[in-house]
Amino acid sequence: MRRMSVPSTQLTLIARLQDPKDERAWQRFESRYRGLVVRFAMRQGLQPTDAEDVAQVVFASLLRTMPNFRLDPEKGRFRSYLFRVVRNEISRVRSQDARPTGASAALLRGDGVVSGGDAGRDSEVDPAERAFEEEWINHHFRIAMAEIRRTFAPESVAMFERLMRGEPVESIATDCKTTVQAVHKVKQRIRDKMKALVEQQIADEE
Repeated sequence: MRRMSVPSTQLTLIARLQDPKDERAWQRFESRYRGLVVRFAMRQGLQPTDAEDVAQVVFASLLRTMPNFRLDPEKGRFRSYLFRVVRNEISRVRSQDARPTGASAALLRGDGVVSGGDAGRDSEVDPAERAFEEEWINHHFRIAMAEIRRTFAPESVAMFERLMRGEPVESIATDCKTTVQAVHKVKQRIRDKMKALVEQQIADEE
């Protein structure tokens, strides 16, 4: 199946995070991104407990520094900036550096304007950044898929999951005692719903 495009992260929630008293925004932000941070840290070789520690430090550092944070969307995407913050903390954990730097030191630069993305990047894409991008996309699809499982008939979800594994449509139709056209219809309905869900997940961050 083709990978659906995912829209860029909305900046409105990020602006709200400049207010440390906006508990609802912070809860939404951490709920949305904590799993991503933990999974990426584990993908980079950290143990689960260390990955949880990375997430704890990253969000605590963001809470302290976001009042002075400004993101220039013309210079990059928020998720690219978040990647660098997480990567810095992973490096600190790996090196067992006890200095109070790491994620918090990466949050501010110069006058407090953080490009957050692609400006000044090397011409070659960092493999770790590519991995983070994949985790970011997969993270949003996992959230959407949970909603699909909650709202669609189990038989339809089972068909869709088999399609995602690459099983032939004809085999699925035979096993489910339905037509090939019916399987294609289920596929399209769930794909359309997933696309809408992912877009809404991003829009909900406004």
